[in-house]
Amino acid sequence: MPVRAVITADNHLNRYHAKMPVVRLEERRRVLRRAFRHTVDAAIELRADFFLQCGDLFDTIDPRNAERSFVASCLADLREAGVITLAVGGNHDTPRQSTEQGGLLAADLYARLGGLRLFSASHEIEYELFQRHGLTLAIGGLCWDAQTAFGDDPLEGVAFPDPPEGRADWKLLLMHSSLEGHTYPGTFEPVVKRESIARLDADYLLVGHVHARTHFTVGGTHVLVPGATERMYYEEFVHDPGFLVLELDTSGRARHEWRTFGAQPRCRVKVTGHELTPAPFGLRLPEQDPTSVVLERIEGQAADDCLATLHLEGVLTREVYSALDLGRVQEVGNGRYFFFEIDTSQLELQDEFGEAGGRGMRLSQVEELQLTAGLMRDAAQSHEERRVVEVALQRILGEYTQGMAPQ
Repeated sequence: MPVRAVITADNHLNRYHAKMPVVRLEERRRVLRRAFRHTVDAAIELRADFFLQCGDLFDTIDPRNAERSFVASCLADLREAGVITLAVGGNHDTPRQSTEQGGLLAADLYARLGGLRLFSASHEIEYELFQRHGLTLAIGGLCWDAQTAFGDDPLEGVAFPDPPEGRADWKLLLMHSSLEGHTYPGTFEPVVKRESIARLDADYLLVGHVHARTHFTVGGTHVLVPGATERMYYEEFVHDPGFLVLELDTSGRARHEWRTFGAQPRCRVKVTGHELTPAPFGLRLPEQDPTSVVLERIEGQAADDCLATLHLEGVLTREVYSALDLGRVQEVGNGRYFFFEIDTSQLELQDEFGEAGGRGMRLSQVEELQLTAGLMRDAAQSHEERRVVEVALQRILGEYTQGMAPQ
């Protein structure tokens, strides 16, 4: 009988969404809880030996009591079924400094009550030894380190030690980090390099943080990314949420399988500046106004359970942009979708000379923040100065776009 582990990450319980009405927000949080519960139930049904959580169990360092109680109930059910739970902290649920929540993760409460084994060290690998089905397993963890900065490698120089009696049959390491070749575009974060993975003495590196699942091998280490249990961000269309099942046997063979389940529907509605520009220079008919063109488009894809984003892209004259009633568009979108927002980050206005691009008008404050931070980072004279800029940008974006972009 093989050793079986259910692996999950990026559950983001208690997630906040900017501008989402209170009633809708509670419904959305129920979706997140339901996805995590589905994963827990699967572990119990599969009679898994281990339930491994690779960070960002919670979306914040101070989740509501509703989410705390919910997780306690899940962990109690796992323990009653004989499933051992082990976890690490992620970037969302790890305090940035000791003055926040005493430096403790919310999951530390469960660890102190025996509900899970929490690996909270970020500079050395902690591990536990287990005997299951004739196998010895060393399962360790490396917590997210809030003090690392862009360009750092959290795995560099870190060893996964063996117990005095010798190497375990299987060594599994839990982490939460970006991986070289698998990062969020436009973010300034620590990244685990492939050469560090190649030097690691582990059979499996199990990693949370990037929400799209993936699998690759470096040296003798298999890297598994279970992915998120729900589509968290408005641009996540390319993967289905779910979890991972890993089986290990006494012959040295292993197999893994992703289990997926349905996500709350999302849709992208795109309208270009060319469509809003009147003929003969654009596609808009003379009898139409630009607002009606946009309204027809969002009405055509309306669904009351869908999280939708309207993308306005391309170049517009100032005259057409002034005639575009975005307040009305937002009002109609709010009534047709579960949640609706407008993204103008790719829309540019022609200047007084009829030119756009570099001379055009930026409409995205987020883009301005990222541009300014990039200039400041390039001008920094030291590693510490660059780190201050990166931390400041992430904190500002966290406040400004919480619920819309990854931290």
